[in-house]
Amino acid sequence: MTMNKILVVSLLFAFPLIMNDRDSTGRFEIAVNNYADITLPLMYYQAADTRDYGDAPAAYGSADHIIDGKNYLGSPPDGEPGNQPSPEADMDDLKGTDDEDGVTFPELFQGARVTVSIKVTGLAYLNAWVDWNGDGDFSDSGERIVTNSLRFTGTANISVNVPANAIISRSTFARFRFGPKSTSKPAYDISGSANYGEVEDYQIKILCVPPDPPKVGDITQPTCDVSTGSVILEGLPSTGTWTLTRWPDGVSTTGTGTTVKLSGIAPGTYTFTVTNDRNCPSSPSGQVIIEAFTANPTPPVVASVIQPTCTISTGSVVLAGLPSAGTWTLIRYPGGITLQGTGTSITLTGLGHGTYYFTVTNASGCTSGASADIAINSQPVTPGRPVPGPVTNPTCQVPSGSVVINGLPGTGTWILTRFPGSITTTGTGTSTTVSGLGQGTYNFTVTNQQGCVSLVSPDVVIGLAPGPAPTLAITNPSPVCSPSTADLTDSEITMGSTPGLTFSYWTNAGATLPYNTPSQATAGTYYIKGTTVAGCFDIKPVVVTVLQKPLAYAGPDQFLDYLFSTTLQADLPGNNSTGTWSVITGSGHFADPDYAKTTVSTLAQGENILSWSVTNGVCQPSIDYVSLVVNDLLIPTLITPDMNGKNDYFVINGLETFGKTSLTVCDRRGAVVYETRDYDNNWYGLDYNGNPLPDDTYFFLLKPETGRSMKGYLVIRR
Repeated sequence: MTMNKILVVSLLFAFPLIMNDRDSTGRFEIAVNNYADITLPLMYYQAADTRDYGDAPAAYGSADHIIDGKNYLGSPPDGEPGNQPSPEADMDDLKGTDDEDGVTFPELFQGARVTVSIKVTGLAYLNAWVDWNGDGDFSDSGERIVTNSLRFTGTANISVNVPANAIISRSTFARFRFGPKSTSKPAYDISGSANYGEVEDYQIKILCVPPDPPKVGDITQPTCDVSTGSVILEGLPSTGTWTLTRWPDGVSTTGTGTTVKLSGIAPGTYTFTVTNDRNCPSSPSGQVIIEAFTANPTPPVVASVIQPTCTISTGSVVLAGLPSAGTWTLIRYPGGITLQGTGTSITLTGLGHGTYYFTVTNASGCTSGASADIAINSQPVTPGRPVPGPVTNPTCQVPSGSVVINGLPGTGTWILTRFPGSITTTGTGTSTTVSGLGQGTYNFTVTNQQGCVSLVSPDVVIGLAPGPAPTLAITNPSPVCSPSTADLTDSEITMGSTPGLTFSYWTNAGATLPYNTPSQATAGTYYIKGTTVAGCFDIKPVVVTVLQKPLAYAGPDQFLDYLFSTTLQADLPGNNSTGTWSVITGSGHFADPDYAKTTVSTLAQGENILSWSVTNGVCQPSIDYVSLVVNDLLIPTLITPDMNGKNDYFVINGLETFGKTSLTVCDRRGAVVYETRDYDNNWYGLDYNGNPLPDDTYFFLLKPETGRSMKGYLVIRR
């Protein structure tokens, strides 16, 4: 700012200046010998904007000086109309000229001793404050770094101890005042107005003292079983809690102590920084390279197994699922035999009887788990050649021959092949009989259950058949009735047989026991042998049936009280016999005329005679008769209801044939004395009220649901 008036300053003093050494806080002190105070009377004319104001945030208070043009810091100040706080203490820099340039700060580190250079012009007292803890004021202990230090034109170097706990998380502020001597009064201390000089506020940043970068120790690379690596970091802060950060992924770990092991690190390239308990980070460590992970290969897959055969004594196996890249090593167990190769599959041959499994090691040295077990069977045994046994040549009865083949496999199912023709037979056991062989020469091989085929057997020769067997046709003779017999020599019995046969008769199938009376054969089974002139024969059975005369029984005679149907009780006919009912006299209808115990109905009143005829179709029928007598309805004319068990009730025999029947009883005058709609033969002379009727003659009326009504008289006598 331009001064509107000339400032007249009268400075009267005469004193020697002595520069003292630094005090215990590191500050330079200036002492004035033989002078109690300095009076700087100022005569001036103050115009507008002749004051210099501080620009620290408002929390630090307003500080201002009257600009006298003689006492200031750095370049001459310009004036401001009032206090100008700003978040970064730069308002005085941005308005007018940038006149806040009197103080030069070195890098400020926690716990470090630094020198702050201050350019002053004039002669005045220097006071300075730093808000070390960043709490918005300069009032805390140790925050006043210069107190009433008299300075004149030149550069003042102030030695300052930065507290070890000074704030580093954000910027803080410093204030320098160059003017009158400061007192405890607010107008002459941290804030307030001074009558000359300049105030300069600064935003400062306190740096931490970074710890040493972590030192990389042992690095453990991923293994076949573990997909991540690990590293040991050393040289970490020995005090307090530190935070270790891994780059580039920013993963952090908190701990204490000078050494730590970090595990679970994926393949890649990393560096590490450590931040101490003062929140000061180090520079990066050396690189930690975690190599790519190669996993154990999967176990070999048993794709197929080929067992030993009858002609090849060893087996083989196809293994798939082998590593697709690089050279692998296949290991066979037991034995540990190794084989190197490439590709995803391989066929291994020459495996003897036993159980095997395999592992595979890839090019990175990682080994798989075991494959599934592979069982190689023993080589199948080739059976010995079949051995022909007894040969049976064709006969008259059997036009083909047969042979017994021995020496067949004793276990499992075999297949016997006959040559020529390659006809096969399946069976078990060490021998078998081959039948149906015509004239010729045959050989045999046998294939066991494992599919192995033997050598060819010796020749089997079947001779010529002696001639055709005769045809023997036998027709059983017709049954006869005892005591008759059958004639087995009758030509009708052998009709249809080969002509010219000679017949003989026997009692057994082997035709070794002759039957000497074939023309008078009794009941039984016999055998007829028909023989040709060439000696060929056939034997067949003949059955003689002799039937006994049947016996009929028609059952007992029956007497029916006004009943016109009944059940017959004839004996059942025996085996090979049938029976039939017939009406001889009277009438009758049979439910089943061929059943011995059938029901007969519509009988006539009086006597009915029925016949039961039984026949076996050979003997004369046997006939028996039965009499069925149907009595008329009997209605009593007298009852004596004295309850002595004789003639007490009015009982009508055959009443049940009528169905539901009503009974009405009247006395001589025609008055009804008793009546019921369903009479049951239980009335014994009582009136409606259950009182005995007097002895007398009464009249009754019976009215059935079906049939005609009946009436009559009845005498009651007690």
